[in-house]
Formats: sequence, structure tokens, C-alpha cells
Amino acid sequence: MLLKGGQEYICSCFFKRNIFLKRYKMHVTFESQDQFQDQYRQLLRMKGCATEKQYKDVLEQITSEIERRRALHKLTADRTQRFKDTYIKLHPDIWILKEPFLDSRFFSIVADAQSKSLDNLLFSILDNSGNITEMEVYQFPVFSSDMCKLLIEEIENFESSPHAKTRPNTMNEYGVSLDEMGLSQGLILPLIQKYLLPICASLFPSWGGGTIDSFKAFSVKYEMGNDLQLATHYDNAEVTININLGDKYEGGNLQFGRIFGDEEEYEGKGEESYTCDHKKGHGILHCGRRMHSALPITQGMRTNLVIWMRSSTVRNTQCPMCLSHPSLHEVPAEGEGFTIQSPWSCSCT
Repeated sequence: MLLKGGQEYICSCFFKRNIFLKRYKMHVTFESQDQFQDQYRQLLRMKGCATEKQYKDVLEQITSEIERRRALHKLTADRTQRFKDTYIKLHPDIWILKEPFLDSRFFSIVADAQSKSLDNLLFSILDNSGNITEMEVYQFPVFSSDMCKLLIEEIENFESSPHAKTRPNTMNEYGVSLDEMGLSQGLILPLIQKYLLPICASLFPSWGGGTIDSFKAFSVKYEMGNDLQLATHYDNAEVTININLGDKYEGGNLQFGRIFGDEEEYEGKGEESYTCDHKKGHGILHCGRRMHSALPITQGMRTNLVIWMRSSTVRNTQCPMCLSHPSLHEVPAEGEGFTIQSPWSCSCT
């Protein structure tokens, strides 16, 4: 969703890159069967894809995923309109952001971010029950406990409502798109514009934190018997915030590693990582290209609200997923934050 409206686009790499094979816990690129076989067949064997039947199943899964992606944006646009007309809200009051929804300590952090002093902001995060790391992963309170409870109830109500929903990403089987749900416009948009933008601008200036102009918001759910964890990955975002809405679970710590695409910086160095628990109502803010994973929960259920914040200033030059100059494809809804700028020519099909 764009902060100020307008046409949305995606990079054409969306149709062939970062296809997640859940059984083998790996992301792949598919351009042709010959390319795929040369690049991945041996690796798949090492991961247990030993028979021709298993390999055929992988190819069928990839074909299905590519077809899903090609139909996704039209489908999402149709579903968004359907839910706008039919969904009955459980808690109508939370659909428009109000100050009581936010943790009182969050206001102090935002005020110090607005002072444009990085030192003031870092001290403020620490003084308000937050945490900062050398890996530029920051944790601080965002939502009140009551708001977390109401959000979980609203999300669960939407999940149980009639009509199919679009999966928010390829890695999570359980969760909903807040954009499709309709909750983004009145709740997430002002949260970003009024509160998160000054924080992102101060903490991530080199990653487009000061030029964020679109976003994607969705929930993810980890529950015994369903999704327990999330494999290592990076986000299609310049800056990500992950807000934990619950506390009735055990395990599930988040683990962070290197920046995707900066391999030269890590050459000759050991693989560093940072692991943190996730407090209820707190957001964990990080560069979208920082590799991360969710370790398995061992009991209960955890629901998280994830916001991928995007800067067309950054991604118009380099797509964060393929790390190349983007080849643009026009879509009817929920693009990836790219814009058309002269002297570009659009490769829409």
C-alpha cells in the first residue's frame, strides 16, 4: 500500500525468485527446467529429494507457486473489495488509530526521534524498556496490552469469516493480510506516518528509512501442530518492524545474522548472530535485508504483526530481492513499492 496513493509496480523477479520449498527449507530461483536442474538438483538430493517422484513434486510445487504469483495481485484486489463490502468488524473502534492504543513509553521514543538526535533516540529506547544491538536490531514498546488483545481477536475473527484469504507470504501458512482485511488504511498507515517514520529516518538513513513511501502489513501465527518456526530469510522491505501481540507461548526467539547481499563484508569472518526473546506489545525494528529466523515455539500460540516498510527511492535503483536494477511490471493492487521515474521505461506486460 502506498502512503500517498498512485500506481503500484513489482519487479519481474517476483515471478521467478525466492520461491520457498518448505519441505527442504530453502529458497530457489526458477527460470527454466535446465537452469533449475543445474543449480539445485544435487543440493536437493543432499536435503532428501532423492527420487524422481520427489523431484517431480518439487517442479509441480514451483509451477503452482509461479501461477499463484501471476494471479496474486488481481485476486488480492478482488478480495480486498469483497471484504470491504462484507466483513463485519468485531472491534470497530480499533480500525482508526488512537493514542490510547499505544504504549505510553512509545511516545517518549518518538519524541526523541523527532529531535533528530541519534544519541537522544538510542538513550530513549534504553530508558523506555527497549534494547539496542551492534547489529542494528532495536526492540521497544509500541502497543498497549489491551490493544494487543483486541488486535488478536480481530485477526482471528477475520480468519474465521467466510471467503478465502490470501496468504501474506510464501513461508507462513497461517496469517492474514491486513491490507486485504482493510485494517491498514486507518490503523497501520497513521502508525507509520506519525510515529514510525521519524524512528526509521534516524536509525536507518542509509537503508531509506527517511524516504519510506509504501508498506505491506500482515499477521503471522505460530501454534503447536501448525507452523512452529520460520526458516532463515530476508524481507522484501527496506525496514521491517515485527510486533508481538501475545505472551501465551514458550520458545520462539528471533535470531538475526548478516545482511543479505553484503557477502564481501563478511568474507573471512565467522557467522555472527544475535538471538532475542520478543515481549508482548514490543516491536523489533531491523533492516529488511538482515537475515533472520524464528526459532520453534515449544508451547502455546504466538501472533505477530509484521510491517514491511519500503522506499521507492532505494528500490527504484536496486530491487532488494534480486539486487539488480528492477524490471517493472504494473499490478492492480499491493505492489512492491516501486515507482516509474524518468528515464525509465516500464517493462509491463
